[in-house]
Amino acid sequence: MPKLKTKKKSADEIRKINVKALLNDTFSYIRENPQFVLCLIVVNMVFMLFFKAIGGISNPLSILWCAAYYLFWCWFYRYYYHLKPYIFSKTVFGSLAPSTKALVLMGLVFAVILVTPMVPLFVGFNDVYLNYYENYISAVESLSTQNDIEASFADIAIIYGIFALLSPMLICKPYMAWISSLRGHNASFRKAGDKTKGNYLSFAIISALLLYPEAVCDKLDAILGADKWLSYVCSTLIFAYTNIIFAKMYDFFYLKH
Repeated sequence: MPKLKTKKKSADEIRKINVKALLNDTFSYIRENPQFVLCLIVVNMVFMLFFKAIGGISNPLSILWCAAYYLFWCWFYRYYYHLKPYIFSKTVFGSLAPSTKALVLMGLVFAVILVTPMVPLFVGFNDVYLNYYENYISAVESLSTQNDIEASFADIAIIYGIFALLSPMLICKPYMAWISSLRGHNASFRKAGDKTKGNYLSFAIISALLLYPEAVCDKLDAILGADKWLSYVCSTLIFAYTNIIFAKMYDFFYLKH
């Protein structure tokens, strides 16, 4: 009986992820699989360039691009875990539940981020606040549009900071549930939360490290007049790297004992 109690305590123990160790583990995977990672980046780049060529979400055919892009990352995780077939319809359709819930949650939070700052305008705040509000909206819009919008780097940095603080709940935990669904396992957000509890700060730091390079590249794009090309290259590299990081995070919380 004492042994059983000891095992139970060990199983319920909170696992703390080390950000530096996670980054090192990710770079180790890249060094050990350079050809695969290069192919991953190239295919991702082709997807992104094609998306730019068709005019983004303004083109109705972009829905086909989204479906293909989704299948591509489903394939990546199935391949990463050596799960054949790499495109398995049962797990792909099963993964739509957590990914859809995550998108709905992000949409609701994004709506709150947009609407909440409007409240002071309705209670009689002066023109000074209106100027701050306009800068805030410009910074938010700069994250979701391909057009050049006037927004200072400080404003954009604040918005990225807000998303980094929200990402442990909006991105990191849902991502763990999504990967679990692709492996044919429990895709519960609650289970993902239980597995990763106590790691809010680490998740926020990791998210900031992944988000802020894009903010810097976006600003450099405007300074150099690169017509968003620098941002596209940066986003391609970061997103490929991000998915490898999340695979390693999943390994830590779900597979290592």
